[in-house]
Amino acid sequence: MSPPDADRESLGRRLDAVERALAEDEPVDRTDEIAELESRIAELEAAVEALRGYVGSVRSVNGDVERRADRALRKAEALERTVAAGEQEREASETAADPSDDEDEKPLLERLRP
Repeated sequence: MSPPDADRESLGRRLDAVERALAEDEPVDRTDEIAELESRIAELEAAVEALRGYVGSVRSVNGDVERRADRALRKAEALERTVAAGEQEREASETAADPSDDEDEKPLLERLRP
């Protein structure tokens, strides 16, 4: 069957359905369809509520992770400042140390000569 024939068949079925719906001698009973649609709507509403709960949980976890990351970053930065300050103090104390340390920088042979 070629596509135009399939389109004609589909169109014919639709036209028959419309004619049946408009005929006065055949009452239209849509209660089954309505009940099915109401059931599907209820399922979709339940699924939407479940998704909302899931998204809320994800947001909560993301907030917790963000707070923990901020706290870890602050601690790392504080540690970094403490280490840098300690290094500066150590360097300052080394430069202010015994001036005879310059002797140690001379080669051994020169230090041994009178």
